[in-house]
Amino acid sequence: MSSNKYNGWTNYETWNFNLWVTNEEGDHDYATELARDSKDKYALSESLQDWASEMANDVLSSYEYAHGFITDMVNSSIKTVNFYEVAEHLWDEAHDEEEE
Repeated sequence: MSSNKYNGWTNYETWNFNLWVTNEEGDHDYATELARDSKDKYALSESLQDWASEMANDVLSSYEYAHGFITDMVNSSIKTVNFYEVAEHLWDEAHDEEEE
């Protein structure tokens, strides 16, 4: 039985999303703000999914050939992200900082 895990995350898409939202200072600050403002990890995961969809829509709407195959591939990738796993990571990080 093969595993789709990637660098300790559910899959490549989850790892990649987490990498991008925690690697850039502005995005990391926004992700931390979302974590602090969410009532729980589940609500945070929904906010992260909305954010990912908004980012994709922003890019796709400015791209002349963003229809059909390209749009399907982007949306398919977003659907495979384990947003709850990323939310757990961000939630714990944000709330650990509050305790310090």
